[in-house]
Amino acid sequence: MAGVFHLLERLARQRDQGRAVTADQAARLGAALWPRAAELDQAVAALADPCLALGMLRRVLVEGFRGNPGNRRPRDRDDPRLARDLLDFLRLFGRIRRDLPAYVDLPPEGVAAASLHGDGDWCDLCGQCCVLGGTVPTSPAGVDYPAYWYHAIAGQSLYPQPFCPFLFQTNDAPLFFCSIHAIKPLACARFDRADCRRGAPFRGPAEH
Repeated sequence: MAGVFHLLERLARQRDQGRAVTADQAARLGAALWPRAAELDQAVAALADPCLALGMLRRVLVEGFRGNPGNRRPRDRDDPRLARDLLDFLRLFGRIRRDLPAYVDLPPEGVAAASLHGDGDWCDLCGQCCVLGGTVPTSPAGVDYPAYWYHAIAGQSLYPQPFCPFLFQTNDAPLFFCSIHAIKPLACARFDRADCRRGAPFRGPAEH
């Protein structure tokens, strides 16, 4: 029986190559994982969304990548528990995606890599800084998130949380961006080039 690893390998590879995932493809691969129609529908809607960070799901759930050493790897084997954990993440992603238009302008067809530029040209959109169990969810002045956003940002909605559920992927490349960049929490807004280079000193352009 095809499991989560197979599903993520297939769909993430396709998205990384800039090819859209169709609902039919997601349904065929997910039917054995989520036999209940309602669960499968929720999973398919998220898996076929052009903003879902499929590449990061593969890296974290399949390859065991941890951007933050304190973030425990969610699972180390392909089993029914992993399918439940993934469905919980997909449900949360779907809820966030539905509520985003009230706060940010994010096109339904997703975001092309060429339209994004890393902060001050030092960020290469690797997404590693967002692979963490949660952070302080203090919103910027004048912004009041929906109540469940505070819990999601703090890492209290999913356990374990593979990465921040507000981390999205471009629709044509394995690059990642903050879906609420303009109104992201203060802790995230303070993250800068120096923090990036401390966490991954080999990444990003050299300072002059």
